[in-house]
Amino acid sequence: MRKLCGFITALVLLLIVTGCGGGGGGGGGGSNVNFPTPALPAGAVKIDAMNAEAIANSALDFTGILSGLAAKTDGPPSIPQVIKLVTDQVTKRNRNLGSKTAGKTEDVSAFFCVTGTAIDTFTENANSASGKIIFSNCDVGGGIFLNGTFPYEASWNDTTLDYNFHFGGSLDFSDGTDTITIVLNFTESGNDGTGDFSSTPSFSLDGIPGGGYLVTTVQPLQGNFFSAELTSGELNVEGADNTQLCMTVTAINTFTVEFDDGLGGGCVPLATPLDIVI
Repeated sequence: MRKLCGFITALVLLLIVTGCGGGGGGGGGGSNVNFPTPALPAGAVKIDAMNAEAIANSALDFTGILSGLAAKTDGPPSIPQVIKLVTDQVTKRNRNLGSKTAGKTEDVSAFFCVTGTAIDTFTENANSASGKIIFSNCDVGGGIFLNGTFPYEASWNDTTLDYNFHFGGSLDFSDGTDTITIVLNFTESGNDGTGDFSSTPSFSLDGIPGGGYLVTTVQPLQGNFFSAELTSGELNVEGADNTQLCMTVTAINTFTVEFDDGLGGGCVPLATPLDIVI
């Protein structure tokens, strides 16, 4: 389970980084793409004062890379690395070829899988693209298999360098013994020229050691990729029995974490104040 957990943390983090600054992406409204809505998993952990710091760090391991600020990892593809490949596939294909294609299907297994398949079905125009990648028994490295569907849509303006990106999906990662399920729904807008971005991550994790949780955006995460600074935003981490963490950016790249015990008092500072630098 430790191997699977570490791999997934790295891999999920990669899918998200790509949409964030590399010339692609951002959220799209009014499309026909179906994105999942993450929900509190049945196996959610009850958050308390003893596990609050560990859960906050776990959530920010994902969110830090989701916002494009965490370092890339070496070794087998991580979840974020897979996401980066997906977003690169979308934006570079369109910009380099200038193609206008509807309902095209492409086998992209070689980008992701040692064995198994990854099939991309997409529609693209001069400044937008949408589609989905279906992973089937895709061995992404180290005997970790990925199954699930990853929808995406992107739009950009080559003159202003503004972009919007939306991606998500329900993905199962298994090492043959344990399975971790990640449900993602992530939007971002920004500008490739200035580096400014605004992102709204939402994701649930189920099957992780100690129990899963749900992360949602209360206030968009905003900052700048060029300066590697996250300057504002607020996230909520929900656990079982109405317990939760309120994580607010109170200084550059720093979250202050408060705890809600689910008894109706709302989020209050922990007995030992907790700030986490990402």
